[in-house]
Parts: sequence; structure tokens; C-alpha cells
Amino acid sequence: MIKPRLLTLGGLGLAVLLLIGIAAVWLAQQSRQDQQWVAHSLELEARMTQLQFMVRSVEGSQRSYLLTGDKEYLETFDKALADIPPLAAEIADRTADNPAQQRAIDQLRPLLDRLPNFRNAIGMADAGDRAGAMEQVRTGRGRELGEQVDDILRGMKAEEERLLAERSAASRGTQLWLVAITIAGLLAIALVAAVAVLMVRRSTAAMQAMQRELALANEGLEAMVAERTADLQEANDEIQRYAYIVSHDLRSPLVNIMGFTSELEHLRDAVFERLGSLRERVPDETAEADETLKADFAEALGFIKTSIDKMDRLIHAILTLARQGRREFKAEAIDTTALLQRMADAMAHQAQERGAEIRIGRLPPLTSDRLALEQIFSNLLDNALKYLRDGTPGEIEVSGRVTATGHVYEVRDNGRGIDPKDRGRVFELFRRSGVQDRPGEGIGLAHVRALVRRLGGTIALESALGQGSVFRITLPRTWADSSQRTAR
Repeated sequence: MIKPRLLTLGGLGLAVLLLIGIAAVWLAQQSRQDQQWVAHSLELEARMTQLQFMVRSVEGSQRSYLLTGDKEYLETFDKALADIPPLAAEIADRTADNPAQQRAIDQLRPLLDRLPNFRNAIGMADAGDRAGAMEQVRTGRGRELGEQVDDILRGMKAEEERLLAERSAASRGTQLWLVAITIAGLLAIALVAAVAVLMVRRSTAAMQAMQRELALANEGLEAMVAERTADLQEANDEIQRYAYIVSHDLRSPLVNIMGFTSELEHLRDAVFERLGSLRERVPDETAEADETLKADFAEALGFIKTSIDKMDRLIHAILTLARQGRREFKAEAIDTTALLQRMADAMAHQAQERGAEIRIGRLPPLTSDRLALEQIFSNLLDNALKYLRDGTPGEIEVSGRVTATGHVYEVRDNGRGIDPKDRGRVFELFRRSGVQDRPGEGIGLAHVRALVRRLGGTIALESALGQGSVFRITLPRTWADSSQRTAR
């Protein structure tokens, strides 16, 4: 008896699901269309705002050029004048279905066609008649033209805002219908499920037995995961100890080399001083050869000392990484906006010297290790300042947002950029990208990646040569060490 009734209930449930699915698909398509129209209105408003800005830019850059003679304003004028026609054509094309907007476009076109007349005053100024050019500007016809364009575009934006309100309301209505149908379907399915549960009560014992077996299996799996995590932690600790020991063992012979190099310098001075005194007693023709030998000797010692300094810096870098790897992290509540703003203020003088500006946006707070975060972002900001493009005002911006996978922080700059083929290698220890005309040992980004991973996050890079870089860091809202994660 149970089986036929279950089949009947299953058929009924399938029919309900089918009806819900058909209604949901139709409503989802309708909602998608509504959202596309909403996006259409928003994009049109943005294009109209952009057109307003360009028209103002034409007038403003003309006036600025006539006042200062700065060619940069002329470039801005030419660029805005060139960008206006295609933008106006795009707006006209995307409002072809709206007669009211088309009438406004018809009023706008002759005004935009008059914009090239702004070049007349520039031509007069370039020809030496700057007073006449300024007099032409003082007539106010340019400002009046800009105000007419603003009035028309404001009216067009008001029309789009009206359409946006209608389309948003339609979208909300469709979504409400979708929610209502979904809830009704869920209630129907819940009713069918309740009846089915009453009919299959006898099968619960077997199901509970299976659940107990599954629980036992999960406990064994958790134990295996904990054991594997402990093994990995032990291996990591061993690597850290090895790096620490190796760096200390390397420093000992390096100190000896530095000592012997110093003795060689003293010996060199004594030898050549002795040769000079002998030459004074017994003049010969080897003076020039001795001077060449002395220069070669000094050059060789210089190479040795340079290599020693580099080796010493590398050993110091290894020691630093080893110590950081062994440091215990401590979680605390951190106002990341305040933290980054203090770092930006500390770098303000350096940024001013490089002609750069550091902007800190509103950042989501974290519960994490403060020192690790300071080291991560100080390295990224320092790199952004270090690799700015010559002749271009530096713009460095830190922004953040909350996503389903964690808190995302972006450090964006308009510097040199990184060749796509080097995106992976810049995170490797002692590896650098591009022209090596800035000081550094190639450990900063390797250190950053190691710290981000220890905090349970990820780091990604988007960059292209000459177009700046974006370092994107994703971190958990609340950090917990491996022992705490295993316990959970």
C-alpha cells in the first residue's frame, strides 16, 4: 500500500515542481528584461552626464588655455571636442525608441555642432591677438551655449529617471510575484512531503543507522585531516628552522671573507707603497704598468665587496622571512580604514617627493593580526611609490568591499605596470620584474604572499606594462589559527 501511495505523491510533487519551474522561468526572464531596461536607463544617465562634462571641458579648457597658454589645456580641449560627436551619436541611437528623447536630441544637435567655433578664439590667441580672443570669450556666448546644452541634458536625464522609476517598479513587482509563486510552491511541496514522511515512518530506523555510520566515517575523516594538518605544520616548522640555520651558517664564512678582504686592502696599500719607494730608488719604466695593476686590484676588490654586501642583504632577508614564519599571530579587532590612513600619512612626505597621491577609501574592518596587515600593505604601498611612471602624477588608491568569500582589499596604482608573463614570478623569493633601477632584494611580494596565506587569504595581480597594477587581497573576516580551524 505504501509504494503506490508514494508513487502518487511523487507524481503530485513532480507536477507541482513542473508548474513552479515553468512559472519561475517565465518570471525570471521577465525580471531579467526589467533589469536590462533598468541598466539601460542607468547607462544612458551616465552617458548624458559624461556628455555634460565634456561640453563643460571644451569651454573650461578653452578659457584656461587662453589665460595660461598651457598646451595641456589645448590637448584636453581637442580630446573633448573629438569625443563629443560619437558620444552624442550613441545617446541618440540608444534613445531611438523614445520620441520625447529624440525631440531633445534634435534640439541638442545644432548646439553641439557649434562647439567647434570655440576654436576661433584659440586661433586668434595663437595668431597673437590674445586680447581679441579674451574679448570673444567675455561675450558669454560660450557659457550660454553650455547652459543650453545642460538644460537639454537635464531634461533628458529627468525623462530617463522617470523611466527608471517605472522600470524599477515593474522589476520589483515581477520579483514579488516570483517570490510569491516560489513560497506557494514550497508550501505545496512541504504538504506533500509531510504526508510522505508519515507514510515512510518505518524507514527512519534504517536511515538513522546510516547516519550513525556516516558520523563515524566523518569523525575518522576529521582525525585524518587534523593529522595531515599537523604533519604539514611540522614540515613548515622544519623548513623555517632549516632556513634559520642555513642563514646563520652562511653568515660565518661571509664574515671571514669580509675580514680577509679588509686585510687584502691593507696589504694592497702596503705593497704598492713599497713598490713606489723602490721605484724612487731605482727608476724603471714599469710605473704605468704598476698603476694599471693597482687599478685592476682596486676594481677586483670592489667587485668582491659588492658581492659581499649583496650576499649579506640576501642572508638578512632569509633571516627576516624565517623569523616572520615563526612568529605567533594574534587576532584582534582592527579598523583597517584607520590603519591604512596612518600608513598613508606616514608616507605622505615620500609621496609628495614623488609627485604622488595616496587615497584610502572606506575599508571593511577585520579581526586579524595587526602586524601582519601592516607589513602586507606597507610593502604594497611602498612598491606602488617605488615604481611610478616618470612624468606622470602618481595615483595610488586603496579600496575594499565585502563579498561572499571574504573581505576584498585592492591596492591600485597608475605606475609602470608589470608584464603579464612576470605576474607569477614577482611573488617568488629574490625574483623581480622589469628594469632593475630601483633598490630592493626581491623579497617584498614574496613576504606579502606568505603573510596573506598565513592569514587564510589569497592575493592576485592584474597589471599591464604602462597601465598600472591592481593587487587584490581576499581575507577572512575573522582569522583563526590552524589549531582553531581544526577544532571547529
